[in-house]
Amino acid sequence: MGVAVPDTRLHPIYLVIETARTLRSAIPFLVVTVLGGAPGWVNGILFALIMIVAVAQWHVRKYSVIGGVLRLRSGLVNRTVRVVPITRITALAAYRSLTQRLIGVWGLRVQSPGDRNGSAVTLGSLSGRRLEELRTALEPGHPGRPSPDAAPDLGTSRIQRYLAWRHTSTDADGPEVIAVLRTQEMLIAAITNNTIPLIFAAALVVWYRFTGLVPSRAKDFMTQTVEPRGVIAVLVALVVVSVVAGVVLSALRLNRFTLVRDGDVLRNKRGLLGKQSATIPIKRIQAVRVVEGFWRTLIGCCTLQVEVAGIGRVNTNQRMLFPLIRTAQAEHLVRRALPELQWPSGPPHSLPRHVHRRYLTLPLEYGAGFTLLLLLLPGWWRLLAFLPLPLGFWLGVARAREARWRVDEDAVLLRWRRGLVRNTIVAHRGGVQSTEWSSSPWKARAGVAGFKMRFSSGRIAKIRYMVDHDALTLVHLVGRPDPSPAGLGEPGMAVDATRQR
Repeated sequence: MGVAVPDTRLHPIYLVIETARTLRSAIPFLVVTVLGGAPGWVNGILFALIMIVAVAQWHVRKYSVIGGVLRLRSGLVNRTVRVVPITRITALAAYRSLTQRLIGVWGLRVQSPGDRNGSAVTLGSLSGRRLEELRTALEPGHPGRPSPDAAPDLGTSRIQRYLAWRHTSTDADGPEVIAVLRTQEMLIAAITNNTIPLIFAAALVVWYRFTGLVPSRAKDFMTQTVEPRGVIAVLVALVVVSVVAGVVLSALRLNRFTLVRDGDVLRNKRGLLGKQSATIPIKRIQAVRVVEGFWRTLIGCCTLQVEVAGIGRVNTNQRMLFPLIRTAQAEHLVRRALPELQWPSGPPHSLPRHVHRRYLTLPLEYGAGFTLLLLLLPGWWRLLAFLPLPLGFWLGVARAREARWRVDEDAVLLRWRRGLVRNTIVAHRGGVQSTEWSSSPWKARAGVAGFKMRFSSGRIAKIRYMVDHDALTLVHLVGRPDPSPAGLGEPGMAVDATRQR
């Protein structure tokens, strides 16, 4: 718990970033001086003041790892010291844009509980050697030992010293590579992602409402070549543009996604132009979530995510365990990457038949409402009123059939469908933040209840309707570190005993 990293400033390239940020905030003053006809020396003095402020901010901004805590000192007039204990750090996310990659610097985000949608500390400009030094000091399993700067060997060339300065082992040099995303899998992940429908909707709005914003060459091609062929040709062209844009974005984000187990941490790296690398301590992982979208369900694929305190709903990239894998292989990958998370043995329990009809109530109510609204449409559009009720019935049946649960000594499994997405979560039985049992007079009369688990990340897992005493069993067993009550030695024994009572 000594001095692992002494007081250190960020890389001097931070001056350029801070100067640009200060210039952006000083735009109103520059507009007044330029448009007001002020002499050139006034603008020169203003720019010099901005540079002085940037240099001063860089000079006072220091980070250190001393006594088991990460400290970040900043501020010129109002001095602040941000302190994050190493034991409270839940994840480290290293990143570099294309510009940072050309320069040879990294950024680092430090996540902790309570910062689900942000970062406790963000360090914007670190050399590869500094990043490796800081990451080693902050990761679990590495003692807080001094890390003095190694003096450069004067006998080496400048190029060798430069490469040593840029060097970092952040690119996942761990002892065991769990999985690597291949190009074919990346393309499937891009096509089955939700990004393409969003891009298509945006392109549709831009083309029909804001045609003036479209580049002239693209506009001429659409108006002279595509539009004369009809509306179908326009839609096909926009679909092609959306698919290409979605694939490019996915390639930039997921290229060569690599998952590595390195001692007590999981690492992943990804990215084509800009690079990102995340580090998650094993002991901070509370659960693994298997997400199967509509298209991925049809081809038997899924996405694996982790539930970690400090990584919330919007931090999609940081909580991703693996972007695309065969659903049948998901359990095997989780067992390799996280042997500490014991996947429940045996098949999960399904819901009794008398509970299934409860799942039809809400979808059919929404379907009836949409049917009445669609009946108000003119002409042939009224035929759309035939769709909501069958779709609602199909959704209710699918939700009832796919709802599953199981609990044993070490883990709990829940499976449920939300809309077109099927979720399966496997969690440490004692790692759940809170549990909730819900009922109502109508539910009690039918002998059903709801069960919900909440994690430190703020995300939840729930089954809306299940047998009421099964929900009570989960409430009493989940979230408790001790394997009580007695009789839980065999998976499902406590559940069977409760059913008999």
